[in-house]
Amino acid sequence: MKKIAILLLLLSSLLWASSSIGSATGQFLEISLHVRNMGMGNAGTSLVNGASAAMINPAGIVDLSEDSEFDTYMSYVKWPADISFGAVGAAYRVRSIGVFSVNAKYAYFGDEVRTSPEQPFGDGTFSMGAMSLGLSYARNLTDKFSFGLTVKHVSENYDNSSYSQIAWDMGTLFRTGYRNLNLGMSILHFSKEAQFDGKFLDYSDQVKYALGDSSKFSNWPLPITFRTGLSMDALNTESMQAKIALDMIHSNNSDEIYGFGAELNYLNKYSIRTGYQYGTDIQGFSLGGGLKFVNNIRIDYAFNTMEYFGPRHRFSFGLDF
Repeated sequence: MKKIAILLLLLSSLLWASSSIGSATGQFLEISLHVRNMGMGNAGTSLVNGASAAMINPAGIVDLSEDSEFDTYMSYVKWPADISFGAVGAAYRVRSIGVFSVNAKYAYFGDEVRTSPEQPFGDGTFSMGAMSLGLSYARNLTDKFSFGLTVKHVSENYDNSSYSQIAWDMGTLFRTGYRNLNLGMSILHFSKEAQFDGKFLDYSDQVKYALGDSSKFSNWPLPITFRTGLSMDALNTESMQAKIALDMIHSNNSDEIYGFGAELNYLNKYSIRTGYQYGTDIQGFSLGGGLKFVNNIRIDYAFNTMEYFGPRHRFSFGLDF
């Protein structure tokens, strides 16, 4: 357990040393599709559980419902400029070994008009998209400590240029037992630098443009992200439970983000959530809610404000059995 925690801290220190804001590719990976997490102001590193935990902290995958062996989720959000993001996943408990999960995330950017100096008003269209396909494994190392690992294939395609490579997620979750106080840590999208294949004509370089001399694409890192969070019960009765959570999020592609959130759950069926993200001008205040009903079906919703692009609405559906 200590070795895993030390490894996470060493990886996070490398991340701090290598930060360069706005220099990463694969930025679709930074869009959170965990609806409960976003309803609580992106403060869910120590709270996520089940199949959806693979998006935030794979160590939480082990926390399936006590009477469940299989858990699934789907989520969706519409972004400005007709960009859409979606995620799906499933987790299965092998009781003597741990929990395995398959998960996927996609981004669809739609078709764009292809232009050039010779055809400034367009010469056909081209498509853009991105996808991540992952396999996760998590298990309890002690009655209070769990560990999770994801290996995933990340790819992006822009017209005739693309890249694909392997990335890793790693997470830990420590449950103190006092008022359900949890400490979670994860590092996401850890990989080597990516390089799009093919070549491009650099119109800003007049000499190369005149000679028709194409250039290779540069190497860019994925948005490696370190998350650490705390959560605990503010209220815990037979019918009602209230949780508060705090997260710190550091990426090699942005400034530090701090998330604060709260969740009120009634009868383990009805939830309302609120939160706030500090340190980003893209998302601030959030609201959300959840409903669990017949046959362990879950529906969640989150509303997040965006300063320049209007509010975003996130939806998810889950089922465990």
